[in-house]
Amino acid sequence: MNRNVFFILGCPCAGKTTVAKLLAQRNKMYCLNGDDRRFEYYKHADKAKHKYMTMDASSFWDWSLSEMAAWEKGVVSEQTPMIMEDLNRLSEEHDLVLFEGMLDINYLLSVADRDRIVYLTVDREMCEKDFFGRGDHNGMLTAIMNTEGISDEEKKRRIEIRREAAITAFYEDAQSFGLQSFSRKNISVPAEMANKIERFFGLSDSAARDNRDLSDPGSRGKSESVSEG
Repeated sequence: MNRNVFFILGCPCAGKTTVAKLLAQRNKMYCLNGDDRRFEYYKHADKAKHKYMTMDASSFWDWSLSEMAAWEKGVVSEQTPMIMEDLNRLSEEHDLVLFEGMLDINYLLSVADRDRIVYLTVDREMCEKDFFGRGDHNGMLTAIMNTEGISDEEKKRRIEIRREAAITAFYEDAQSFGLQSFSRKNISVPAEMANKIERFFGLSDSAARDNRDLSDPGSRGKSESVSEG
């Protein structure tokens, strides 16, 4: 992976999209959201290679929490190589590229350097509280609430299990992967979070950034420690 590609990963509701927009605007980065081409990737799914993307989900609401979480994680894992192909192409077309969203971290670490990756966290209670406040998640809530022919109790069950499955699938321990993490709990202002990420990525000094040879892994200084607050 070319070193002009940067990654903001994180659990749901950690502030990835908000911070990524700030960074992209400040640093003239092309930003790719993990959901931008999600449904396009489904069109290219191969049953022989993509178990989760081609899975029959007609009985989705009968699945257990663990089955739902495994499906969520499996789809992201299968789409990660496709996203990497897009990012490689974009890195040839743009000076700086920023990805934000969910990826298979093990796969990512096999092709990208850790000093190009940050992981944003939020405590689980806040994640659960804010989950349906996001636009795409709110659409999920609306769809469940508007489902005809099911009881209010079943609607409540679907809301709870859908939220828990998504959080369970992507609530990762960043430090176990040796990734730099920043907590929304400790850094609640998006601009402050963006400043810290810029410094970690070496983007805070635009003049130095313009002169840096991004193809040289040894071109940047030491990063901050892995733990953050």
